[in-house]
Amino acid sequence: MAVELEDLYAEIKPQYDIKLHTSGCFRRMIDWIHMVEEVSFVSLLHGDELVFNSGLHYTSEEWLIQFIKELDKVHAGGLIIALDEGHMFAKETVAYCNSIRFPLFSATMASPFIDIMRMFSAILLRNEQRDTNLIAALKNAVFYPENEESYTSHLERNGFFRNMSYLIVMLSCHTYDTENGNERLSNLHKSLNHALKSGIVYEEKGRLIILFAGYDRKRIREKMEALCRKDHNIYVGIGSQEEDMQHISKSYHNAYTAYQLTKTAINKNFLVYEELGVYKILADVNDTEIYPSFVQETLGALLAYDADNGTEYTKVLEAFFENECSILNTSRVLYCHKNTLTYKMNKIKNLLGYDILSNENRTRIMVAFYIIKMQKN
Repeated sequence: MAVELEDLYAEIKPQYDIKLHTSGCFRRMIDWIHMVEEVSFVSLLHGDELVFNSGLHYTSEEWLIQFIKELDKVHAGGLIIALDEGHMFAKETVAYCNSIRFPLFSATMASPFIDIMRMFSAILLRNEQRDTNLIAALKNAVFYPENEESYTSHLERNGFFRNMSYLIVMLSCHTYDTENGNERLSNLHKSLNHALKSGIVYEEKGRLIILFAGYDRKRIREKMEALCRKDHNIYVGIGSQEEDMQHISKSYHNAYTAYQLTKTAINKNFLVYEELGVYKILADVNDTEIYPSFVQETLGALLAYDADNGTEYTKVLEAFFENECSILNTSRVLYCHKNTLTYKMNKIKNLLGYDILSNENRTRIMVAFYIIKMQKN
């Protein structure tokens, strides 16, 4: 829904006597507009509103500075205040606004605030409708890719073309969930909406779905990876980059695969689909009912023995394979003597009843452990 303040200013500048006094609009995005007269009402704002003020309470620069400070605290998008003829803002006030990157405008007492606010409201509502339609078109591209008529025309009318590159990213931060929502996720949603010039962002089941259109994949990866490094409570899955609109669905499902694995099999909060290795094959299997039977065939005897006797031979075998089937390296990891480990490995071989080091059986065991990791949650 948000519109750049600079674009709103461009709409009214030719028609009304509104003047920008700061060095710029500072890339501010405006979600809505409000008339706020007194400092005490500022706390009721939600953020990113463009505030109008009649100037009736503007009796000193101290009052104005305090008013601006309170607006900045709640992340207001800017201030338009009416001035008496001949009245000017103090240089210190303008300098302060520039220092905190807060847009300050003046209007004349004769400026028709009602007409300006009506114009802005129409622009914001029109933009909200556009965003709603784009999200609907993206969902159609994801879930009904064969029905091209349901998404291609609308996406193309808004600058998304058939042969652009498309990439889907999924992001969540459930750690910040509260009974009042997830402020962290909302802020990420807002910042991504503001930053994306060619993309779509929407929320689905507590996670953000982000479509990047025409962006460099390496650049997207760097930005998302940096975000995950900065906050380990953020989980991101990056899908495949597709070269046409009809394969947005594929990127979405691949992003979902990567995202799901961050929470189960792979102990990372950032994963890229192309780098999942064998997990790509496992995750793409349509009939996942084969997984339990495969694990049972391969490791069932060992799992049953551990369950009945309170032993941890399955964990020992997993550590053995994670350490290149080396007795020496595995004994170091498990903090046990190599002779003790050799005894345990012989016990494991007897329980399983097959040669665990043959090429075929090594592959089966490794795949079984991958499946167990995938299905932990």
